[in-house]
Amino acid sequence: MCLFVSLTAFAQSPRESATEKSYARAREVLEAGIKAMGGLDALKAINSISREMSGVRTEEGQGLRPIPHRGDYYRNGEAPVVNHPKIKHVHDLRGQRLSDSLDDVIFGGQPLRIRNILTKDVSINVDYNLGTVDERQLPNAAAARANRSRRYPEILLPMVWDRLETARYLGESEYEGRKQLVISFAHQNGAQISLYFNAQTGLFTKSEILSDNPVLGDTAEELVYDDWRPVGKLTLPFRYIIKVGGMMLQDLRATSITIDAKPDESLFVAPEGLAKVERTPPARKIVKLGEDVYLAPGDYNSVFVVFNDYILALEAGSDNQSSANVIAQIKETTPGKPIRYLVSTHFHFDHISGARSFIAEGATIVTTPDAKSVIERAAAAAHTMRPDALSLSPRAPIIETMKGKRVFDDGAHRVELYEFSNPHCAEMIIAWLPKEKILFEADMLDIAYPGHIGEGGEDTAALLGKIQELGLAVEQIVPVHGQMGTMDNLRRAVERIKANK
Repeated sequence: MCLFVSLTAFAQSPRESATEKSYARAREVLEAGIKAMGGLDALKAINSISREMSGVRTEEGQGLRPIPHRGDYYRNGEAPVVNHPKIKHVHDLRGQRLSDSLDDVIFGGQPLRIRNILTKDVSINVDYNLGTVDERQLPNAAAARANRSRRYPEILLPMVWDRLETARYLGESEYEGRKQLVISFAHQNGAQISLYFNAQTGLFTKSEILSDNPVLGDTAEELVYDDWRPVGKLTLPFRYIIKVGGMMLQDLRATSITIDAKPDESLFVAPEGLAKVERTPPARKIVKLGEDVYLAPGDYNSVFVVFNDYILALEAGSDNQSSANVIAQIKETTPGKPIRYLVSTHFHFDHISGARSFIAEGATIVTTPDAKSVIERAAAAAHTMRPDALSLSPRAPIIETMKGKRVFDDGAHRVELYEFSNPHCAEMIIAWLPKEKILFEADMLDIAYPGHIGEGGEDTAALLGKIQELGLAVEQIVPVHGQMGTMDNLRRAVERIKANK
């Protein structure tokens, strides 16, 4: 027994030594990074910090048309700009409050003005376009604030220091031609995050996390920091680049960073005169819209029509798990019939993110020519981190493209698809169910709650124009986002465009 214990201890000793060395080196790298920003005491002495930022969003998964996936787009400016966000972030650390405001225009012309507020135990969401306030108690507001603020180095690095026992040294790397020292740590939410530090200056270069992207598969998401400048006793970055799969998603420049100024109290309370709404999670139960026509509600609504010999589904859902749940609901509602077709309205990543589940089911995808290559790419992506049905049983996608009009009709059921160019996307499909007088559309009119009249954009006006051009007698609109509405919702959203110009 003594010999066994001795051999066991000897076998474990090198491993323990390597772990200790990795921890010690990670501590050195982190300590140098904190020192380069001004030191731990100075970072922890921050009472409040405010940033005003503006920039561009150049997402490959949005815009009028797909673009090739190239990581150098963010350097040479070739990627199409789809948004011009303006952000104001105010963090009152001593008061345990923060306020994030976003002012932007969604690609296609719809305004986006929101503010997210987190206090000690309350979350408040303000949507100025909808004219609504959603206020709710949070069971763990501190964790929510930590998650929202970890994008900023003055919050993230002290957070890592407080979880130093999870830190490990990963080795050397290179970014933009500069040598980097790389460590990792475990965030309190369980995420494993890699941190890159400039080997020469000690400054924090970027954070990196691996994620399962529904379209891209196993993907690195990076937040890069640049343009470091003195702010009082600290040194902080004035440029923030978000990259997904090596390609820039957002490039923000700080126009001002202020430390320890008294925060504006109005930023932490709900404005007067807005409607208070309760945003309950959407019901997941199937809703019957007509004979053999059903709505599968969720964050992204789907509709399916039960033809005599098969099922046709409209829109896949926001991710592969959601679409798998929709497929299960379809099978439960109409057992025994194959899901033969899935209609994907356009190529935007968030609208094809659930296509893999339908491909695994053997469904034929009906979509636009632009969307075909994007869906093929999504079907070929590797999902080793979170395998889905297509990962476990690979098969090539069957895709049929359309332009203009396509009709599905078996004598008892009819669905008409119309493809047209829209300011939100150059190739967009809407679905018309003439018997039920239902129009299914994506992104051009979002109805957040019953009776909601938001301000539309050029895409909303184009949808109204297309309906009038086709002479469709629409009684009910089913949007991919939100609640069912009517033509009155659509007309009044377009009228608000004119009123606010």
